[in-house]
Amino acid sequence: MCGRFTIKGKDTNKLADRFEVELEKALGDHKNAAQGRFNVAPSQEVLVVRNPPDEAQARAGEREAALMRWGLVPRWAKDLKVGYKMINAKAERVLESRAYSPLVGKFRHRCLIVADGFYEWMKPEDKKQPRQPVHFTVDGGEPFAFAGICTRKEWEGDEAQEEGWLYSCLLLTTEPNDVVARVHNRMPVILSGPEAEAAWLNPELTASEAVSMAMPLDPSRMDSALANPKLNKVGKGIEGPELLVAPV
Repeated sequence: MCGRFTIKGKDTNKLADRFEVELEKALGDHKNAAQGRFNVAPSQEVLVVRNPPDEAQARAGEREAALMRWGLVPRWAKDLKVGYKMINAKAERVLESRAYSPLVGKFRHRCLIVADGFYEWMKPEDKKQPRQPVHFTVDGGEPFAFAGICTRKEWEGDEAQEEGWLYSCLLLTTEPNDVVARVHNRMPVILSGPEAEAAWLNPELTASEAVSMAMPLDPSRMDSALANPKLNKVGKGIEGPELLVAPV
């Protein structure tokens, strides 16, 4: 399970070039929701790259950036609480799920969730001590994309990103590689680079092909470091680069 991640960089142009999207237009006055974050948590808005709704545009390789609520809220859900249980989905079981199987095979519902690191927690030998978070990065801290699934639901309220619509997403998980396995028995599906990201968004990709892409990332590309146990909480003020540094 991946329950927290980072998107530390504040260079909008770098992210826009990396993922081939127009970020300024998409984010508007909400840049802080997508950049300079060290403690991204479920129910918060995250930066997502998706296909446009028009299939011809999607086939031409066009993309859109958007902010979505992390925690999938299906159309049949009666309230937002269900999203807390739908932040991750096991890739190997996604085709068995009534919530996920109708989505993963459709290009409008596959997305890239932008990040540059994620956390997992080690259980302490002394149960009286706090859990120890570990921060994982790829290629020395460069931005990457989780393989995501997204949807929208009619919604009237402050949570809606567009008038009358709530957009939400989750990320797929898989078996851990050798780096993550030291800490946890699952890891998020990290797409290996621009080519894999384009394949994930490709309208011709079938559901079974999408699931086959959900493999552990090459461990030689990953690093890990102990982080600050303050991450064990989410709330006002629990944010900033000091979260990446374990206390001495």
